[in-house]
Amino acid sequence: MMNNILFDLGGVLIDLEVRRSVEAFMRLIDRERSRTAPISVMDLLGGGDSPLVQAYQVGAISTDDFIDALMPVCHPGTQRRQLVDAWMAMLIGLPYHRLEVIKALKTKGVHVYVLSNINESHVKWTLRHFHECGATDWDGLFFSNEIHLAKPDAACYDYVLTHAGIRADETLYVDDLKQNIEAGERAGFHCLQAQGDEWIEPVKNMFHLE
Repeated sequence: MMNNILFDLGGVLIDLEVRRSVEAFMRLIDRERSRTAPISVMDLLGGGDSPLVQAYQVGAISTDDFIDALMPVCHPGTQRRQLVDAWMAMLIGLPYHRLEVIKALKTKGVHVYVLSNINESHVKWTLRHFHECGATDWDGLFFSNEIHLAKPDAACYDYVLTHAGIRADETLYVDDLKQNIEAGERAGFHCLQAQGDEWIEPVKNMFHLE
């Protein structure tokens, strides 16, 4: 019996426009300085494949450390606030119609969890946004920077199962990335690869929502 659902966050629940951060960073990057600096713009925009972003999303470095690493590639006079704003620009929000499905799941008695590869500044934004839109009734929020583990590491899924006290074979896991879904399948979850609204109808059918 399916009792639980585990959602990815960015690209599944919360809409992202990474292009907005790319464009903001490109306005701040000094191409000449980036050729000799230890961090290049492509390191940053590599996302989860970037050693800098990987360190940030498992909590190995702070937001101040993250910004410090970016300053050497920026135009002289760039302010730290500009870099923070560029990093945050990708975040859009949780659409109301997705929130309604989550509320319907809770009404049905389904336990709803979130597992996200994320970072300190995006967590702060997310928690504030959840509060503002009324998305507060989660059974568990697992953020990579807080648990110091990131998908698709098998230990990340084991951590969720242990700390949530749930069984993988009773849980649907929804993520937009193939490598994370494959790791979820190895961990024993029922898995659905979906992006944006793609998960809504399958979830409604699986859990018999109106």
